[in-house]
Amino acid sequence: MTTNPQPPRPPAAPQPPGSRGNLVVIALLLLALIVVVGSLGVWAGLHILSNTVQVNVNHEGGNKEVSIKTPLGSVEVNHDLNEANLGLPIYPGATRLKDHASANVNLDIADEAKVRVLAGKFETSDSVDKVSAFYRDRLGDQVTKYREKDEEGKTVFEIKQGKQDKVVALKSEGVKTVIELIRVSEGSPEAN
Repeated sequence: MTTNPQPPRPPAAPQPPGSRGNLVVIALLLLALIVVVGSLGVWAGLHILSNTVQVNVNHEGGNKEVSIKTPLGSVEVNHDLNEANLGLPIYPGATRLKDHASANVNLDIADEAKVRVLAGKFETSDSVDKVSAFYRDRLGDQVTKYREKDEEGKTVFEIKQGKQDKVVALKSEGVKTVIELIRVSEGSPEAN
């Protein structure tokens, strides 16, 4: 038996673009739309922020003050420290250490939270024992926690009153005593 070879088949006719081709085009158009809308959103956000964020830097009197105000809140930093705003006595004759070790920071987050942090670093040639006696006498029964030596070797006085914490930390460094005064409070600056 002989078999007749079959004639070759003609090539199949190209199929019209189907739904698969349309899906690719639609997906690419959606991706382009997302990129354009996202870019416009980022641009609009940056434009709004650049028009509503205020940054002020003031160098008057040798003190540097910085304030940043945004619709979400504000931050103010300055180096104005004294007994009145610290709420703690400064040891008589103690000198303040470099400005970057002392600051007054006010943080206000969209009228939700207000935090004020004041920190000052001072030094004196008097002994830790003499400085400690001064603070023990001046702070008296306000002290809620006292440690003769903490893990860093500091003598620490802590005062907790409502939404306010104050700390006096003393440490001997060579022939000098370093005094760290810290006040952290929540609420309006007037109440602090």
